[in-house]
Amino acid sequence: MATQTALALTTVGKPLTLISLPGPESVELKGNEVLIKVSAVGLAPLDQKIRDLGYFNIGDKLPAVLGGDVVGIVVKTGSEVSFPVGALVFSQIQFHRPAGGGLQEYTVVNGLYTAIVPQGISATEAALYPINAVTSALALFSSDGFGFPFPGSAESANFDYASQKIVVIGGGSNTGKLAIQLARVAGVGTIVAVASPSNTAELKGYGATHVVARQDEDIRGQVRAIVGDDLLYVYDTVNFGDYSLAVSLLSDVNQGTVVHLLPGGNVSDAAAAQNKVAGVHDKPIAGFSHKIPEVGRLFWKEFPAWMARGEIKPIKYHVIEGLDADAVNAALDEYKAGRGGDRYHVKL
Repeated sequence: MATQTALALTTVGKPLTLISLPGPESVELKGNEVLIKVSAVGLAPLDQKIRDLGYFNIGDKLPAVLGGDVVGIVVKTGSEVSFPVGALVFSQIQFHRPAGGGLQEYTVVNGLYTAIVPQGISATEAALYPINAVTSALALFSSDGFGFPFPGSAESANFDYASQKIVVIGGGSNTGKLAIQLARVAGVGTIVAVASPSNTAELKGYGATHVVARQDEDIRGQVRAIVGDDLLYVYDTVNFGDYSLAVSLLSDVNQGTVVHLLPGGNVSDAAAAQNKVAGVHDKPIAGFSHKIPEVGRLFWKEFPAWMARGEIKPIKYHVIEGLDADAVNAALDEYKAGRGGDRYHVKL
């Protein structure tokens, strides 16, 4: 096919629109690339920020095709990767390709950070995981985050996960839910989620050992009652610009680490930081598999096995049928309004 249909951003701050792009016949693959026919794509809050705020300087690269969590059928591969033609795979888009998102009929992914979808997992379910799960894996298991060894690696054999204590702020977010599950898979002993009480049963099912109400007037006191002054690791998945709460929860006498999703965030409560006599490691995180290649490759090797064994449980999502511009823009508007607790996925 000479052309294909795509749902693209043509003006920052405006709705996505249907356009035509060159079809798969024009694609020349690099050695590590895979051409797929898209089956499903996950819409994330990041897509709304790209659409409305022009994240990643996207305004200089229009038209841009969004949808970073992509699932599709292998059409052909480059010389350096091996996937059977016809296999269903899931991956992240290549962010350096502005027209490489999942909201189109065909796209190209990096085969080094791609895996076959386990049997019994649908394309729409597989679209839950790439960006959010990679983000949380890097937060827990990389030097850009807490620095715990990746489960299944040689270093993990002698690491005492059971003695570790972590807090996940925004435990009810999709990224938070996956962080809790990854921590449970690793065997982390104390996993405290700060979330709405309505999420308590679900989060404990994912592996949280404790849930502290996000509306509580004394979250710090509630957390201290669980972990004392020993907390060294807080993962803040709430993307609202200020992570003072995360800092306040850390030990006052031992140096702790805050991992957050806010490269432009701040600690507005100066006292929260000043009380930490040993200082705080401040680590913004982004869910790009290629950022730390050795961790990215481990993720795409081990995560599908965890899915296949049922160690990773699906989170709620809604399905949009086809490249429906009105429905997709409405879903992104839900994220903008802060009502995107459940994910939206497009099924092609």
